[in-house]
Amino acid sequence: MAVLDGIKAANENLLVAAKIGAAAALNAPKLANTQIKMEILTDEEVAPLIEILGIIGETNAFVSGDALVGKRALEAGTPIIELLIGVDGTTSDLAWNCGACGFNTCAEFNRYSRENRGAGAFFTGPNCCWKNFDFGMAQSWAAAAIAEMGVECRCQASYGFAGLVLGYLEGCTIATAVSIGPAGESIWYDRRDLTGSFTMKEHEQFMMNTLPQLYVAFCGGGFPLLKHRPDWAAEPLFWKAKEDPEFMAKQEDIRARVTKVIEREKAKKLKK
Repeated sequence: MAVLDGIKAANENLLVAAKIGAAAALNAPKLANTQIKMEILTDEEVAPLIEILGIIGETNAFVSGDALVGKRALEAGTPIIELLIGVDGTTSDLAWNCGACGFNTCAEFNRYSRENRGAGAFFTGPNCCWKNFDFGMAQSWAAAAIAEMGVECRCQASYGFAGLVLGYLEGCTIATAVSIGPAGESIWYDRRDLTGSFTMKEHEQFMMNTLPQLYVAFCGGGFPLLKHRPDWAAEPLFWKAKEDPEFMAKQEDIRARVTKVIEREKAKKLKK
């Protein structure tokens, strides 16, 4: 009988959890008979996703944290596994005419969708709301099945986006990734890998930039007050929309560098 290193064995068998999660996603209840597409990425295949998120994270604190956890797991030899789940939601074949998408009929939505495709913050669209629901149930069932096995996981739009732009889940317009492992305690929720990565003041600024609505006082007078410190009313500051050329230049730089990673990875696939 062999004696196995328990921690090593736990990480080696995360792929089993990913496969069971995929099975659960396929078994999730569906309202619109939506076709679910999935791919599982392991080991070095996850590295380009982490690289892309690291670049984007230069102006996005939450994405930066996602990238850092994945990077440190990879460097430690216990890489995370990504269960990519996606759907193509750009066509409604229901004829329910529910109006949830903003159009009176499914036919109107389909006509608009054929002629008007665009990118949002993470995904492309427009997408049928019912297919969005089916997508949400699939990823939730996958994550729940993995959690039931005692394996930590987290549904993350960031890794789903990185998978899409790198050419995974071909044909899908919405995607998420169920990040699985590494085996340990609260990797994705306590985020111990981020300890010491930034000061409390930096964290407060991250939160204010990312979720400004949480820092707005009652603005019945039309001027949104900023809760910038505990006694914010003593020296009132106000939110104001303005252009930020420096930030936009940084965004252009990020897009250019992400594009280089995408082109490099596409070239690698063509050589295989």
